[in-house]
Amino acid sequence: MPEHTAHEDNNRRFNEESTRENDRETEAPRRITLMTVLQVMGIVTALVLALYNNALIDHLPETDTTTAQGQLLVETEPFAPLAPCNEGGVRLTTGMDVNGNGLLETGEAQASTVVCNGMQGLPGPQGQPGVDGEDSPTPLLTSQTLPLGNATCPTGGTLFTNGEDLDEDGELSDLETTGQVHVCNGSVGLNGTNGQAGMDGEGGASALIDKVIAPRYLCLDGFIVRFGVDDGEGEGLANNGLMEDDEVRETLNFCFTPLRAEQITDIFPGTGNSATNGCEEGAWVAALERFVFAATNASNGCELYVHQPAINATALLVDLHPNGDASPGRDLGMHPLPNGQGVVFDATDGVNGRQLWVSDGTASGTRALGDVELSPPVVWNGGLLLHAPTGALMWTNGSDLRPWTDQPQWNASQRNQVASATASLSQLGSGWLHGGEGGVWFSAVDGLGDVEPVFVDMNGSLTTWDVNPLGSAELTQMVDDGTDLYAVAMRGTAKQLLHLSANGSMAWMTSIAPSSGDTAMGEGMGLHRIGDNLVYDAVVSSTEARVWTTNLANGITVQLSTELLAPGAQVGVANNGERLLFDCITPSRGTELCVTDATPLGTYVLHEFVPGVMPADLRGLAAIGDGWLVVSEGEAEGVTVGMGLWAVQGDAVRLVYDPRPGPSTSSEALTYGSLVMGSEAVFFLANDGASGHEWHRWSHGELSADWIVIHR
Repeated sequence: MPEHTAHEDNNRRFNEESTRENDRETEAPRRITLMTVLQVMGIVTALVLALYNNALIDHLPETDTTTAQGQLLVETEPFAPLAPCNEGGVRLTTGMDVNGNGLLETGEAQASTVVCNGMQGLPGPQGQPGVDGEDSPTPLLTSQTLPLGNATCPTGGTLFTNGEDLDEDGELSDLETTGQVHVCNGSVGLNGTNGQAGMDGEGGASALIDKVIAPRYLCLDGFIVRFGVDDGEGEGLANNGLMEDDEVRETLNFCFTPLRAEQITDIFPGTGNSATNGCEEGAWVAALERFVFAATNASNGCELYVHQPAINATALLVDLHPNGDASPGRDLGMHPLPNGQGVVFDATDGVNGRQLWVSDGTASGTRALGDVELSPPVVWNGGLLLHAPTGALMWTNGSDLRPWTDQPQWNASQRNQVASATASLSQLGSGWLHGGEGGVWFSAVDGLGDVEPVFVDMNGSLTTWDVNPLGSAELTQMVDDGTDLYAVAMRGTAKQLLHLSANGSMAWMTSIAPSSGDTAMGEGMGLHRIGDNLVYDAVVSSTEARVWTTNLANGITVQLSTELLAPGAQVGVANNGERLLFDCITPSRGTELCVTDATPLGTYVLHEFVPGVMPADLRGLAAIGDGWLVVSEGEAEGVTVGMGLWAVQGDAVRLVYDPRPGPSTSSEALTYGSLVMGSEAVFFLANDGASGHEWHRWSHGELSADWIVIHR
């Protein structure tokens, strides 16, 4: 056989087998057993081809193995169980041994294929249901104050008793008691050591424990056990024997009814809507426990309002535009300050045009900060980054609006260093802007007129990259870990994952090849990190995106599911740190609620709100604790719910609040606005059928583990 024919035939066979192997990798099998067989066959086929290739080369003339192209090599590399190949697997790498040293080096590798070991088999069939047990007795928890001189607690304290109310008389007898816990007050501190002047030291502050009635706006029947020190912290008075609010260190919250959910506003009396397009924003002011929002009525127009849950009061905060609509948050939205002391938004007073405003939930604490570009701000370094109308990058923590280099965390030397390093750059952050714990990342135009990434760390040091040597680089969907940035950027004609390190290096993380056009990477789900995995959506073989992941530890990129289409296209993604919740489409179920933990086995339809092929109308997602809140229509215990609030814990989904219960009714929740998370409750706009679109509140303490709810 001629030399060139042997090489061509060998390469053709190997490429055909590699192509078939790659097809098997990207097409997820529908049954675990089939996938396992295909993976084993793939490994065996690749190894046989490698042996066959070496055999062919051994029978060729000696000059054949030292051509300019080198020898064709296949290397296999096993790896331990690690997502996304949780059962382990093998990486097959092929290429030409150009330098003839018998090894595939970095520049010689041409293609890499990952073959995962098969997953564990499915569990066996479910056993027969057991016989229903008897209803359990009602659990009770009582508390008793212990006086000074008590045998167990000489300095006093509280005795907690728990048990089951077997005779349902509302009291715990000795036979019904299952446990007791003594919580003792601390002993009085020892006298301080004598000073040089011979004065006795002051006594230490006593530990205090008390019980107060639960706030009725959260719980109708409950109490709070408070633990503190009588040290006069804050506005407290030391050593007065009383537990004042600022002296409280920890609390235990108990409620014997479901936490409260209710409509909290009626700004537009009757069936009129207090919310409209452009008048629908709200934010929680954490430090002052106030909800600030935009609303409209028949006389004032769209203005700024405040709700105080503790006193269940809602009022017009400020009429910013006495002769028209101030429309707070219409263009920028409402953004809580990182310190929790206020909220920043855009509004107009009818004289100075739309400006940046700040409010702490009081009339005196609501004021204009200045003119800015109407694009959402970026959280960074205890404040917010925005742009002035001139394009200059600005920063605010709510006190004023200043050039970004003047933020108080930098000293004069650092400010001068940043100003000098960025002097040759222009249009800072005009293309994109991202704030992280390690610094701020932004786009800038360099001396050649190209747009490239820039990073300024918390010490004022600057790093730049040349991502696109032939032009500009556009980054989207950014995630950082303090020192490194992961983002989506154009690589040739398709979007791929890019890794920028604060030391100035860069690396492309993916090479996903679509059948045509762009990958549209991250355009539905965005980019999210779960452990050591980046999860995103990308288009490969059709117009519908799928869920993908790239592992940061081993660099493996895989498609997580072939069934789930258009992930996050309707309402996006909610990340609780361990899993992502998102909307998706399946051919057999329509639009439903899906979840992923960055593994193929953990990527699936979590809940079908509307059985069958009809799509569910999902409208909002928010992470809370280790679960989520969802606004959607659906079915609960055989009853159709027209747009309610659902809680997701693990894989369990339950209805927690329906603002407009009844057959064939819908609250039309989130027709306006979005879910606004507060420290004690979530707020959203809904229509109860009698008051129009108004703000509602659901207390999330049980879901966020702030409250122990005991259902009697």
